[in-house]
Amino acid sequence: MSNEKENTSSNLGTSIGSYSSRTETFSFDLLQPWKVISQNNVYIIYLSVFLFAFYSFARHGFNWIGFSTSLIVSLPIGFAIAFFETQSQAFRRRHRRNRFWIYLFLRTFRLVVWFMVLFFFIMVIVMWLNINTYETIFPHSLYDFFSTRKVFEFLGLALAISIFSNFLDELHRKLGRDAIYNLVLGKYHQVKQEERLFLFVDLNNSTDIAEEMGEMEYSHFLQDYFYDISEPIARYFGRIYQYVGDEAVVTWPLKKGIKFAVCIRCFFAIQKQIRRYKSYYEERYGRVPEFKAALHGGTVVVSEVGKYKSEIAYHGDVLNATARMLGKCHELASELLVSDAVLKLVELPKYLKADQMGTFQLKGKIQEMGLHSVYLSKNRDALIQNRRRFFSRKRQKSIAN
Repeated sequence: MSNEKENTSSNLGTSIGSYSSRTETFSFDLLQPWKVISQNNVYIIYLSVFLFAFYSFARHGFNWIGFSTSLIVSLPIGFAIAFFETQSQAFRRRHRRNRFWIYLFLRTFRLVVWFMVLFFFIMVIVMWLNINTYETIFPHSLYDFFSTRKVFEFLGLALAISIFSNFLDELHRKLGRDAIYNLVLGKYHQVKQEERLFLFVDLNNSTDIAEEMGEMEYSHFLQDYFYDISEPIARYFGRIYQYVGDEAVVTWPLKKGIKFAVCIRCFFAIQKQIRRYKSYYEERYGRVPEFKAALHGGTVVVSEVGKYKSEIAYHGDVLNATARMLGKCHELASELLVSDAVLKLVELPKYLKADQMGTFQLKGKIQEMGLHSVYLSKNRDALIQNRRRFFSRKRQKSIAN
């Protein structure tokens, strides 16, 4: 078995074979906690802890009582706000096309309100339990809280957390979470090699849709589509490398992508997200986005390119091969094609199945590549019928020609 994996890896010209063992089997979704708090909102917890600790130090100097109470308060508040922000997709979708300063004001106001409500709730519990609040961040009574400047101090603290969280959120949205750290730290200042996975997600019939809708309406359609698929991509630890027309290129480090098959699960999470907003797309555009994808991985060259607008760029045969695989999706009537080398490394969850589609010599490739069609188990019968109809029509066209 190991020889087979090594041969597959060498045939593809990659080093995927170095991870020759599959990930562990599991019977439940270990990604469930990350559906509660998104990675993009974890920084709210850090900000809450840091600013509460800073406030405690400014009020009472360094003492363990003040520090411990600030920690006890900041952690639940940070977790609660991060949870609310993760679950508030409807708010973002509703207001994201407003003027930027209006969206920023509404988001800041909402964060401040949540902060004050949560802090007041914890403060009331502390007073009800009659806990000694000496040298802590808590006021001694409700009268002390409202009659002194403490209410304004905590409003300022809430405002600081909101402003910093908004700033980091916009920075992450514009540049990408990992890209910021890598650029600032100069990780790719020197050219490096990495083992990565790439998922190419392509919108079906984009040319026909663009002609039917017109340029402006099609641009709004793409905006909504790319916005909606971004959340499940982030939830499954992927990073959007680039948008190319109507295509999104998602990438993972190889180890992270194969663990729990997140690179494959991500595609079906994207499908679920689009189905969630099916009624919106039908009402707004008269159609629901449909898409196909191809997944492949291996060794790529990574470097920081550009002088005034630097970005992280990936180069290598892996990206070319994945693009060629994407072209095979229509030919093989498959929504998701996964290379043989990648599929050997992952353990598919029970709700997914894979069919061997054969080996193909992709355009520009010397050696053949094994391809698999991955789909939801519950859709197997319908998928087989669709494939039969597709290939039947294809044969009829070839005979007619």
